[in-house]
Amino acid sequence: MRKFFKIHNYSDNMKVRVARFNLKGKADIWWEDVKNIQEEDLTWSEFEELFQKKYPLERYFNNKAK
Repeated sequence: MRKFFKIHNYSDNMKVRVARFNLKGKADIWWEDVKNIQEEDLTWSEFEELFQKKYPLERYFNNKAK
């Protein structure tokens, strides 16, 4: 999604909406659980943080690459 957002100038709110729309499988189920717990809309950075806590793969490989 980060690559996609580098070429599209979306607001933070729209980034979250686009990312949520593209979730599949377990990630989509995870989002439904998060949505039921959250009382307010998430910012893009909050969404990224929650997602990376649940699915740390990208951060793991970035750290390994460094």
